[in-house]
Amino acid sequence: MTQKLSYTLNPKFEELFDSAVDKAMLLLGESGRQASCYHLEKTFGIKKDMWHKNPEGFAEAVEQIFGRPGSQLLLKAIIKEFYTDLGLKLQEPKEFSFAYFVREAKRYAHVGGNLIEKRRKSLGKRRRRDENEKGE
Repeated sequence: MTQKLSYTLNPKFEELFDSAVDKAMLLLGESGRQASCYHLEKTFGIKKDMWHKNPEGFAEAVEQIFGRPGSQLLLKAIIKEFYTDLGLKLQEPKEFSFAYFVREAKRYAHVGGNLIEKRRKSLGKRRRRDENEKGE
């Protein structure tokens, strides 16, 4: 008999993902960000609270709005913000896949280990140490 493993995402994962999307979309300006969010919901039926649950659909909708080159820039900016907030190192492969990076982040964001909080604290300590070293 095989056991099915289940886990619950740390609520911070969703908050950090939403925050990363908001920050990256500000590359479009505030009105561009608002218009994009509107089209994602009204045209593609992807509500903001569902973005992290359907990264493939989110990425496809962004590509339809901005075209392939524009969407790749925006999606990469989102992932960079997100990984920075999670305290994860981003190693970008030649073939970029937004959904792949979101799934990988989910692997590290389980509640059981509270890894997000540990990584964010560690990242904060590392930043303070680096700032102190620069100041000396």
